[in-house]
Amino acid sequence: MKLTHKLCGAVLLATLGMAVALPGVTKAEEQPEGKKGSMDIEFTRNTDEDTNTDSPIFTDSNGSQNTDVESGSDPITVDPVIFGVQAVSPLDFQKHAVVNDGDVRTFWAKNYTAEGFDGSNYVLIKDSRTTLNHKYTLSAKITKPMTATVDGEDYALSGSTLTYRNIGILSNQASNLALQEDAIVSSSVVVTEGAESVMINNENADSGIGQSKIYFGERTEADIEKNSNKSVALTVNSDREILEGTYSGEVTWVMATVN
Repeated sequence: MKLTHKLCGAVLLATLGMAVALPGVTKAEEQPEGKKGSMDIEFTRNTDEDTNTDSPIFTDSNGSQNTDVESGSDPITVDPVIFGVQAVSPLDFQKHAVVNDGDVRTFWAKNYTAEGFDGSNYVLIKDSRTTLNHKYTLSAKITKPMTATVDGEDYALSGSTLTYRNIGILSNQASNLALQEDAIVSSSVVVTEGAESVMINNENADSGIGQSKIYFGERTEADIEKNSNKSVALTVNSDREILEGTYSGEVTWVMATVN
């Protein structure tokens, strides 16, 4: 029997979340229904605040990089599961001026920091089943696009995408049991409103055991292109007008067994 477990990512000001079940997949009865994390973005007009779509690098008085920025989100609650997604960090895309210049617009999520976490945005998964086969996939899909209330009606940034890059893995298991780096499908994964996008494809029946943290970028990385502040992007298509407002949506992460 194939098992799946899903966890939704929620939004703060402008949020994206997902809740997806794969066809023909039976959810393990002992698993929770899922839980929403959060992410947000806000658009304003005529603001003197930072209007650059690039996330800034914060510098201290000595000129040293400091990207350990508080997200303002509550600490994440980790679901105690045997097999499934335990937690998803909230994504905060911050506040920006409205930009409708005919180009694709990209907004970077800043670091998530809370007690016990390292600052990079992440997905926490677990496989503690007593089985000989620990093959599984981790997938994501936008199930509700970023949506705001404009003139009393819902307005969605339909067609927007999320890009996760600089993907790494941390595990609480010995190397011979841990989820391996080659389980990452690509160094950059684009998540859309269409089919589920696979990020982890663990084809080794003997690895991927225990708890694994899939993280995006290193907080201490000096190269900005590899830093965690430049590792999760929200992209709005050039043909979609951005209107002033606070947006929210949903992204769903699904963990499924593979025979």
